[in-house]
Amino acid sequence: MSILTENIQVLLQDSEAAKVLATVDNQGIPHIVSDNTITINDEGQIIYLELIETSRNSVNLVNSIWFKRKVAIHLSKGEESYQIKGYPAYSIICGPVFEHYYKLSLERNPEFDLSTVWIIEPDEVINDTYDARKNKEREEHPLITHLDRLAK
Repeated sequence: MSILTENIQVLLQDSEAAKVLATVDNQGIPHIVSDNTITINDEGQIIYLELIETSRNSVNLVNSIWFKRKVAIHLSKGEESYQIKGYPAYSIICGPVFEHYYKLSLERNPEFDLSTVWIIEPDEVINDTYDARKNKEREEHPLITHLDRLAK
């Protein structure tokens, strides 16, 4: 069972939603890519389609598997915003699952040359909407407020 709510799963399947994948290299330097093809499979795992074999993301994802490093996915549409953290579980470079996503990528753009299907296991979800962040700050830090709020 996935930790992703139905609402988040719908957003992950929405091609209009903004989706950003963040990885880090061996020195901890972040690398971020925006990719609206990030989606979810039937098992609740996040799917990232890498088109370039030697991309910085591909190298970072391999290192994340080797050294058990988390990746982050930012997901937003309108006022909704979420951060999903998880671990790359494995990559697929051949077989029926690869062929399925290869055909989908060609439908999006006949020039695409799919390199790897990455499976990311979600581990943590943070509601990153303004209201959720504001409420969390007020709960955790009730004494912090802007002076103009006190003057009312």
